[in-house]
Amino acid sequence: MRRFLSSVIMLLMIAIPLSAESYTLEAFISGVSNGVKGFGLGLFPVGTKFGFEKFFTMIDGENDAELQVEFEFTINNRTLSSDYDYLTGRPRWALTHEESAEGHFFGDSRWNDGGERSLSYFNPRAWIDIYLDQGFWTNPLYEDGTLFNVKIGLNSRFAMSIEEVSFSLPDHGGLLSPVFVTPGGEPRDPFTENLPAYPWLNGSRNVLTNYIYLVLSLNMDRDTPTDAEPEEGISVDLRFEAGPSWLLNNITPMGVQSDYYMAEIYAEEKMELFAMYQENGWNWLNMYVGHSNTLRYTFGSVVPEDKLPGDRLRGVLQDRIWIHFTGPQFMAGDCYTNIELNLYNTLMFGSVANEIDSRTRAVELQSSFSARFQLRLFGFIRLEYQIGYDFIRGIWPEKPSWWQNSALTFYVSI
Repeated sequence: MRRFLSSVIMLLMIAIPLSAESYTLEAFISGVSNGVKGFGLGLFPVGTKFGFEKFFTMIDGENDAELQVEFEFTINNRTLSSDYDYLTGRPRWALTHEESAEGHFFGDSRWNDGGERSLSYFNPRAWIDIYLDQGFWTNPLYEDGTLFNVKIGLNSRFAMSIEEVSFSLPDHGGLLSPVFVTPGGEPRDPFTENLPAYPWLNGSRNVLTNYIYLVLSLNMDRDTPTDAEPEEGISVDLRFEAGPSWLLNNITPMGVQSDYYMAEIYAEEKMELFAMYQENGWNWLNMYVGHSNTLRYTFGSVVPEDKLPGDRLRGVLQDRIWIHFTGPQFMAGDCYTNIELNLYNTLMFGSVANEIDSRTRAVELQSSFSARFQLRLFGFIRLEYQIGYDFIRGIWPEKPSWWQNSALTFYVSI
């Protein structure tokens, strides 16, 4: 098995030079914020992502294969979770009040050592994703598409957890002490030992994790030149991920940073309700309804931060129903608005990831409604507003609540 996986990785690495002859560069900035505690003079973007792709014939008589390389870089502040015992991985909700008082949680009196310490830290991170995608046969609803696809890929991620940038300023103006080190620069307890529940905070807190993946896709849905047209059809994806310790996930002094496996099946059905067109063929109004189910389970003794399942329960079963409404195209083919209404029901179950003895098991239900409005302009500007209501909050003792957010996104294609 290891020999096969190593061969897959070597194939991907050898295939990279194929993209040197001709390529399509896609790049976008995910947003612009006021910076992170003075970083970037208040103007530094929170993230960038770009990619290279090349289509070439790999199997005679079949569709062209796609080789793609994607890069992403993100910086922001993160907050230490106070919901899991950092020495055992036990969730706070699984403990009695007395057991919780004796536990080890970020933010409690034992962790504060009698003083006030911040829970926020600076978290730059980046990843590279390389995959090879080969399609077979013809999609019956889209003659330019493929009926069945096989995708194999490799993902490598590097992340740093360091003190807030404000602590390096001459006058940070804060009364809180640093998170990871003492004012003298020495490692602060408990970051002098291994933290099973938070392995990415061990040692130097510089994390390198890698995983390989295989995706098998059945495509019987209608693709469209732009997202303005209504969608219809069915699709099914079967995904496997492997991030074992021997895949260069134990090469740092921090010990094993990843040792997990994940299997997921995703099925989606969409049906057009109506579509009206302008005289030039552009969309006037359309609507479609969609439904999807996701079943996923995560195995392994060390699940990295970016692969932790919801509330750390290893099993996830999610049902989604949505209605998508698209307004008229105007000025250009890629100028239009859309509104989407979503209803989510998510069942999480199983043992708790990164709990050292896997003793805790639970089942929880979360249900929510969300509405999204999006305005797209000329293919490189997207203005989005979302609002939602979480009416079943799961295992945590929290009341239903409303939430909202907005984003302005810039896309650039060359």
